[in-house]
Amino acid sequence: MKSMIYIGVFVVYFGFIIITSLMSAKKVETMSDFTTGGNKMGLLLGVGTSMATWLSVASVMGVPGNIYSRGVCAVFGWVAGWFLATGLMPLVAYKIRRPAVPSRTFPEFMHMRYDPYTEKSPIQIFSAVIELVGYFVFSYIQIQGFGIVFSTLTGVPYTIACLFFMVLLIFTCMGGFESVAATDTLNACLILVGVIAAMVAVLVECGAIFENFGTTTAPVTEGGEPLVSGILGTNWGTLGASVCISYFLSNCFGSTVAPHWVSRFMAPRNAKTAALQMFLVMVILVAVFIPLIVIGMGGKMIMPSLPEGITSDYMFPRLIMDHINPVLGALALTAICAAAVSTANSMLLHCSTSLIYDIKRVLKGGEASEEEDAKTTKQLRITILSLGVIAVICAIGQFSLLADGFTYVYGAFGSMFFASIWLGLYVKRMNNLAAFASMIVGLLAYAYCMLAGTPFGLPAFIVSCGLSLVAAVICMFIGKKPPVEAYESYFTDHVSAKTLEIAHKIRKDVM
Repeated sequence: MKSMIYIGVFVVYFGFIIITSLMSAKKVETMSDFTTGGNKMGLLLGVGTSMATWLSVASVMGVPGNIYSRGVCAVFGWVAGWFLATGLMPLVAYKIRRPAVPSRTFPEFMHMRYDPYTEKSPIQIFSAVIELVGYFVFSYIQIQGFGIVFSTLTGVPYTIACLFFMVLLIFTCMGGFESVAATDTLNACLILVGVIAAMVAVLVECGAIFENFGTTTAPVTEGGEPLVSGILGTNWGTLGASVCISYFLSNCFGSTVAPHWVSRFMAPRNAKTAALQMFLVMVILVAVFIPLIVIGMGGKMIMPSLPEGITSDYMFPRLIMDHINPVLGALALTAICAAAVSTANSMLLHCSTSLIYDIKRVLKGGEASEEEDAKTTKQLRITILSLGVIAVICAIGQFSLLADGFTYVYGAFGSMFFASIWLGLYVKRMNNLAAFASMIVGLLAYAYCMLAGTPFGLPAFIVSCGLSLVAAVICMFIGKKPPVEAYESYFTDHVSAKTLEIAHKIRKDVM
């Protein structure tokens, strides 16, 4: 009976998503519409799509799962990091959207800011390759999360569930950014309702969560090593101080410069809207993360240990299946599915724009034309289909824990792009050499810290981002000053005709 209710919820939900996608896809007339919604997104749609992008399966499943297995330290490592990131984002959003002719993608921003006079910009291509790899990982993590939920609650094999999600994912991406933003807004509403419903069910079921959570010694999985009494209630939990701080910094500062967020800030109609939408998102997130914290702590009380052989990522769906009223469970189920769809479609879109718009289109060169734009838009859709298939194959392997996978990518993004974004937007002297040096040093340092550990037990992000900043500052002063056209748009509203001309040329606008 429960399975039929859940399947019915899936059918209704997917129906809404398909209708919304079709309606939004009809609005796409140009390549600019496909990549950034024509840079005319309003406040309501901006808040909805930003909310849904934050609330991925790493949030809706990963946060409760980490609290369940690692303790309240997960609130600091993940939730607090994301909150602080959202509070800092308006400072980036306002600057990114300030130009009268904004860039369409993150790699194109790097081209405009650091290499405006080079047609085939190495920094744009390099940034696009990094973005492609990172968001491909994000995409398959979302597919993996959906597969876990669908297979757990319906009994459908995990592989079939992933294939089913691929169809939905590709469908929602075919309309480009306009379609993604519209479905994201619907998903954000569903996530909010779903997690609140699950929290209510958990509170009714287990009562005094906070008192008992800190004293339990039940192992994460049956037959596992018992936990140390009280460890789940300590500041650092089972992670330890260095790892927990590194997770916090990665999730905070890595998020503020993550390419998909920088691209999100380009879509609103003006700089004020771009900044305001993130402030409103920060307020609304409170109503989502408090229920997720309660679900993680309550889940440990209701199900002290999980069956042997599964990870803590399965905790929330198993809680829905075994202990939550079918009606409330159906709402919670919708929240998890909406979280997976809302983030995966955005990440897959970023993968395709990186490959086609920022790599293939730049390397090919040539003059701008309406025919070329139409051809590129078609290639973007084909690429979405191809990457979706590959992402499903990777998701079937279940390579990583959901929240951990996001943290590693955010850590790499933060180590690489922190200097080039923050210094690039607020320091005119930041130049091409400094941007390249900070990215390469940050990536190599973060990879080394992840593989070999850090000196003196320092948090990995402090080491890698710190070295990246040092490299940026040194190269900023030994390299040439950037041309005025590289930074003028981000520091003043009145720019020269030459700056506008270069921006149009880089975007290959049809004049």
